[in-house]
Amino acid sequence: MQKFVFERKKMFAQFEKIYQTYPTDISALYRILDQRETEHPDASAFEKKAWIYETAAEYCTVHLMPACPFYMELDTGRDRNSVTSTWPPEPSLADWLMAKHTELLAEYNEGWLPHFVDTQMIGGVMFADFAHHYANVESVLQYGFSGLREQAQAKLQEVSAREEHSEHTLAYYRSMITALDAVMRIADRFALKAEEMLLQEQDIQARVHLQQIAKTAGRVPRYPAQTFYEALCTICFVREMCNALEGMGFAVYGHIDRILEPYYVRDIQNGEIIKEEAQALIDCFMAITDARWDLSRELPGGTNATVIIGGCDAAGKLVYNEVTEMLIASMERHHFANPKLQARVQPGHPKIYLEQLAALAKTGTNVLSIFNDEVIIRSQVKAGKKEEDARLYLAGGCQEPTLSCELNSRAYIYLNLANMMDVSLFPETWSKVFQAAGEEVNFMPAYQARDFDTFYRRCMYNFGVQIQLFVNRYNHLARKWPQVNPCSLYSAMMEDCIQNEMDVTEGGARYNSDSFGMTGLGTVVDSLFAIKKAVYEQKYLSMEALRRALKNNFEGEESLRQYLRNRIPKMGQPDAEMREFTAQCMQDISRQINGYPNTRGGYFEASLFTFYSFEWFREANANASGRKQGDYLSRGGNPSEYAGGIDAATLLHAQSAVDYTEYPGGGVLYMDLPVTKGPLGDALFVSVIQNFLQNGGSIMDFNVIDRAQLLEAQKDPENHQNIVVRICGYSALFHTLDKVMQDEIIGRTQR
Repeated sequence: MQKFVFERKKMFAQFEKIYQTYPTDISALYRILDQRETEHPDASAFEKKAWIYETAAEYCTVHLMPACPFYMELDTGRDRNSVTSTWPPEPSLADWLMAKHTELLAEYNEGWLPHFVDTQMIGGVMFADFAHHYANVESVLQYGFSGLREQAQAKLQEVSAREEHSEHTLAYYRSMITALDAVMRIADRFALKAEEMLLQEQDIQARVHLQQIAKTAGRVPRYPAQTFYEALCTICFVREMCNALEGMGFAVYGHIDRILEPYYVRDIQNGEIIKEEAQALIDCFMAITDARWDLSRELPGGTNATVIIGGCDAAGKLVYNEVTEMLIASMERHHFANPKLQARVQPGHPKIYLEQLAALAKTGTNVLSIFNDEVIIRSQVKAGKKEEDARLYLAGGCQEPTLSCELNSRAYIYLNLANMMDVSLFPETWSKVFQAAGEEVNFMPAYQARDFDTFYRRCMYNFGVQIQLFVNRYNHLARKWPQVNPCSLYSAMMEDCIQNEMDVTEGGARYNSDSFGMTGLGTVVDSLFAIKKAVYEQKYLSMEALRRALKNNFEGEESLRQYLRNRIPKMGQPDAEMREFTAQCMQDISRQINGYPNTRGGYFEASLFTFYSFEWFREANANASGRKQGDYLSRGGNPSEYAGGIDAATLLHAQSAVDYTEYPGGGVLYMDLPVTKGPLGDALFVSVIQNFLQNGGSIMDFNVIDRAQLLEAQKDPENHQNIVVRICGYSALFHTLDKVMQDEIIGRTQR
């Protein structure tokens, strides 16, 4: 019989039995930690984090689900649906230290932030990124936790031997060693748990899985993985231990086909595994997220889980292999809603790879994103990263690029570009908002400019002033990160953190980036162009008349609104002047943020990804584009939702006007297409991917939907439980969305 079999119903039922009891009561564990703090009032943040690791290894329950051959679930009291933001802190053992910092909640979440959330300038609650990280599993595969412990121990001895040494640095390495000891002990407990369960288990296949776990968990990932199965166990274990213990969300599983190929090839050659067993392991691996999460609940942030395929290795050699095929086949065969499949593509990839991606896209599974390697790698190099490192980029959370040797703090807040432009039209109003938040500002009255060039320059100046204020504020907050939540386990998996003698939250990683998600670009471009044409060139109305109309949300000015909306070219439409203007705007906006220093020795990077902030900001003030308050903002690099005459071909061609290498944080195009069946559909989706690459796009999300089916599902949700739609950056079951979100998705089919 096969060593490994994927039995979906059994696996999901066993996961449900465990996770339906979450979150569990961990108040007793909090009391243990509180008592230690009472006994050691002067303990450092590193020492306190070490207590969390020790407590988890000693007291937290380990769970095995025998239909799943992997071991990874440690009950630390977190919610079932919990790989998301952990600031403000959520109930979890890992969040105990963060929960002590009530002063930061008062300063930021209750003090400064509401001024900008209430006025629709900022969306989000985190002061840094607590949700979208990658624990570098390749270091564990290479050295094992024991090897990493040896490195940390050697550095501890080196620092201790210095005539002058820092107690802070010693505490850092001691915490790291404690973390590594803890996860190795937890792995041992999984082996013991499997042996215990074997005494009662009668199911033949379950016994096979438990036997594999019993003989593997005590060895891997303590030591380097040797087989395909052991490598997958390591990937699962590392990600889930970080999610359970670090008080952060680790969204990214890794560049799975590149990582697993050598193990797969060796096992096949040695007769260690057959392809059917490897596919079963891949299926079990890809099923974990859907099995763990309660997808019937509304998921405001999605599951965040991502798997990267394709692309290239550090030397530039293309990655496409049998593991790639198995991962795609698993998603197509089982219609998982998660994880997101992030497909890196280059022109040199074989056509069969594009055909397999196209076949997955056209099914309407809506879990696929396409990443243009040429653009993204160039953008990372332009941002100061070595090409060999950039070639190994990953993408996590929604679609944000990151490197395995980088702490990329991104997608923690979203900025409303439309309201940031509104500052230039109504500086007297917005100055009061900033001043109430404690920010000193001196905005230029752009609306008083006598010509458009002056108006535009003042707009960009005001935009830059706001960016600088936000950067300074979040840098101030980020300086507190090492005290709020140092991450010793995460740091142990970054070679540079060990060698640089700094925690990942302090700047120990090779690269340290920050990014604000910027929303409403198309809306802003359209508004600026409308002012250029209607006010300054055509003299259709005065600036004061426009300001009055916007202040009154176009009440009594419907003819003006229709003129602005329909008679002036929009971003994405085939108008030569607008193409040139779009390129200039996008370049100028990127310049306002690229290169600002952050607190960890790195820089801020421009990005255009949306999540669901385009809906959050619906109540943003009316714009000169003809958009009324209450209408949606544009998404990512997309044109306005109300720009007419833009089909898929036009949308793809419009990408060629933009230099996305100026957006190292990612520039996302949301491609909404109708369901297309048959050979014509295959060719269509291959063509869309090819044209996206040729036109210099950065990242493309597919959302393939059937309007009639969605309308029926809205009326009869009970009989339409399996329709997956792409929101913006994450996927969700359609029937779990609220009506506003459902209507927005359905509305995309009419654009």
